[in-house]
Amino acid sequence: MKYYSYNKYSYDVHGNIDPCVAILSEEEIIKEYWDYWQERMIAKFGKEHFEANYSEKDCIDDWVVVNWAWETNERQTTSQTSS
Repeated sequence: MKYYSYNKYSYDVHGNIDPCVAILSEEEIIKEYWDYWQERMIAKFGKEHFEANYSEKDCIDDWVVVNWAWETNERQTTSQTSS
């Protein structure tokens, strides 16, 4: 199974940005993104075209582009704190 990292930002109680690198597996990406992605693709291209031409790999590829993600071998979340 492949894993993908992407920069994720949240805010603490004081409104400060708390950046970290999040890591998701292909399975987690599909679970999180598939329904939305499938709905949008069918709306754009039609159900018949979607079913004949697209797969979970295409969904993952689009998720990678949308999130500026990169493939990684690690399965941990690294917090980056600013000084």
